[in-house]
Amino acid sequence: MRRKGTSLLLAAIFIAFASFSLQAQEDLQAEYDQKLQKANEIRAQMGEAGIAADEYEKLKEQYEQLNQEIKELQAKLLEDAEYQKRMNQSKQAFNEGNTAYKKGQYEEALNQYNKAVELNENYDDAYYGKGLTMLKLRRYEDAIAAFQHVVEVNPSHSRAFSAMGSAYNRLGRKQQAIEAYQNAIEIDQSLYTTMYNLGLVYNNIKNWENAIKYFRMATTVNSDYYKAYNSLGVALSGAGRLEDAIMAFQNALAIDEDYTSARYHLAEALNKAGQHEQALTEARKAAADRSRYKAAAHFEAGKALQTMGRLSEALSEFEKAANDRRWRKAAQYEIDTIKRQL
Repeated sequence: MRRKGTSLLLAAIFIAFASFSLQAQEDLQAEYDQKLQKANEIRAQMGEAGIAADEYEKLKEQYEQLNQEIKELQAKLLEDAEYQKRMNQSKQAFNEGNTAYKKGQYEEALNQYNKAVELNENYDDAYYGKGLTMLKLRRYEDAIAAFQHVVEVNPSHSRAFSAMGSAYNRLGRKQQAIEAYQNAIEIDQSLYTTMYNLGLVYNNIKNWENAIKYFRMATTVNSDYYKAYNSLGVALSGAGRLEDAIMAFQNALAIDEDYTSARYHLAEALNKAGQHEQALTEARKAAADRSRYKAAAHFEAGKALQTMGRLSEALSEFEKAANDRRWRKAAQYEIDTIKRQL
């Protein structure tokens, strides 16, 4: 009887302890959620237009303090055994999702990421993985929803803002893409590929000055980023700054002499600047490469030769360009013009 009574007493103590533990966990979770919400609100205030510098610094101090408190609460929550078990299961599902993603098994990756966030609704990296998977599956609206959940949980997740910008851009929602990319760069000034992508959006809408700004930022962070130098040249050329554009294309080629895009665009810029002999040299080098710029390079070679009065040679270059349907109409016009002159 004494043993039975002792067992009942221990069971009662266990139940009481379990109830207390559960309540304590719920209280911690509630406090965590409350502080996270407050941090998100402060982050939103920091991003408001026209905010004074002293007010921004005050909000930043509050935001950093809240982040520290949130980390401490996370540490306390992890002390709970059941919570720890669930978090471990969530982490395992996340890792399996990453493995599937790397293998290109996107549906399986999505299943695992969903399992991870079901076990831990505040798992920002799992939502980020889910968003990247949605991008691969071309489910752009779903990707945006996943990335938005990431930044709600973790407002400083710069990569989520950057990926969100890419999703918006794929949907043609340029202004929202710009805002998302800018948020990412504000958080992390080392994201040179995000700066480059933002520059491409501005290039696409022919906002040359902003495009130039962000391509230059990208090359400042990564001086070997030849693609950014090439796109910088395109933007400078669009803005009519041909000498600067030529220098940018030359910088790209100094880093990667086999980068045909820069070689073709250099030939184009040299032609526009009236440097036709140099343009011809660069165009012929670009035309020798079996790339998507081959026909375009033949066309630029033709333009250089045509301007220099070497019409028979120009005719040959335009005929080569006309073999590509993308350049057929423009090349045929030049062919017809030359034939009337010969």
